[in-house]
Amino acid sequence: MTANKPPLPTGPILVAGLARAGHAALGRLVGLRPPGTLHAWDANDSQAMQARATRWRRRGVSVCLGGDGRSLLGSNPPFGAIVKSPGIALDAPLFQAALTQGVPVIDELEVGWRLCSAPITAVTGTNGKSTTCALIAAITRAAGHPVQRVGNTEFGPPLSAAQPGPAVVCEVSSFQLEAAPSFLPAVAVFTNLSMDHLDRHGGMEAYGRVKQRMFVADGRTCGCAVVNADDPWGRRILQAVQQAGGRSLSYGFSPSADLRLVEARWTMREAHVRLAYDGRVIDLPSRLPGRHNALNIAAAVGAAVASGVGWDDIAAGVAGAEAPPGRCRLIDDGQPFDVVVDYAHTPDGIAQFLDAMRVVVDARGGALRTVFGAVGLPDPVKARDCAQAARRLSDHVIFTTGSAPRSSRVLRLRELRDAGREIGPVELVLDRRRAIQRALVSARPGDVVAILGLGALRYQTLNDKGAYAAFNDADAAASLLRESPL
Repeated sequence: MTANKPPLPTGPILVAGLARAGHAALGRLVGLRPPGTLHAWDANDSQAMQARATRWRRRGVSVCLGGDGRSLLGSNPPFGAIVKSPGIALDAPLFQAALTQGVPVIDELEVGWRLCSAPITAVTGTNGKSTTCALIAAITRAAGHPVQRVGNTEFGPPLSAAQPGPAVVCEVSSFQLEAAPSFLPAVAVFTNLSMDHLDRHGGMEAYGRVKQRMFVADGRTCGCAVVNADDPWGRRILQAVQQAGGRSLSYGFSPSADLRLVEARWTMREAHVRLAYDGRVIDLPSRLPGRHNALNIAAAVGAAVASGVGWDDIAAGVAGAEAPPGRCRLIDDGQPFDVVVDYAHTPDGIAQFLDAMRVVVDARGGALRTVFGAVGLPDPVKARDCAQAARRLSDHVIFTTGSAPRSSRVLRLRELRDAGREIGPVELVLDRRRAIQRALVSARPGDVVAILGLGALRYQTLNDKGAYAAFNDADAAASLLRESPL
């Protein structure tokens, strides 16, 4: 059974990190705590952060900037809890010192859940979270209910900033779950687990255990676990929930799935999924191509079934749902080939997306041309698998820069080049816009040009101090199509 939500800790509270999540947590707490009991810290002491700190001080929050925050632990009375932003790892000196002193450390997600009165459908996994959340929201609206999309997403606020309402769909990352000991939503959806964030979690086993906390913890379970039966970690989660006596609904292509995918077919602009459930077969047209999106649709349908939504509303929601910005976005300027932008940036995400595009070009007799540049710091293992997935599934690959500090961008490009060359020839183009241009100029009628890695991001990080330059893949591709005779 799910546990009752615990109250917020008593005593003063320190919010660690004043970016998006910490800002939201403070905004929610400032009206609930007595004057003088809210504190905040951020390692960033830039002018912009100083201005933000001044605004919080005017609202009665004691703010400290710079350093590692450990000096604040000597406060009197001591902190009842530290609320952490998910971007700060749990092994940070402040949190380790706090835990040693017996001060609880909880994530902004945990605060938001404890304060949220609406039932929450939460989605976690490595890939497909945003699209699954968008599908669940579309189905909920088709059923006539207002819904908010919140959490670790660019499409809504953090959970602690959710407005009162009847339904909440929350995208949840492992960074949040590592310090969310009580978070057990009404419906918990698991998409898949593949290589990502291993620098944070140390390995796949630890990464999977963190994800599993959203489904079962200390013998308590979420209201209903909706889990991908095709995924090895999904099967482990199902077993753990069932052993704890919780309710579950599995989905996937597996014959053992409760909600079984019988068929998935697609073109670039439309798709069709057939599902078998409880003795009936349901046909669902959609706008989302690919086997991976068939699984996302099945996950959303499972969440809707668990929440009691009828099949007519499910079908209407799936048919009307659009991919989130930066996911499978078609760029059309009348050119005789397709151009598509997608956020795929993990080995599994790249493989899933390019598999879907491979089906399209093979049916046409065209070629698949891929532009990819990674986001973040160097990661040789992840880069190897990303590069090899791109090279294996594409006819023409151009590796370029993503979004990372200048020195890391060059190292990442070298990682991709070296790994890709193990399978076949690759091109390197340092400037991302020129890389996209090169792919467009090379394209022929019937081809697909896939631009991967940044999705809806509108900037590229330039250095370690956080300087950035405006850039968006979709905008760049659209302008190049307009400007160049292709």
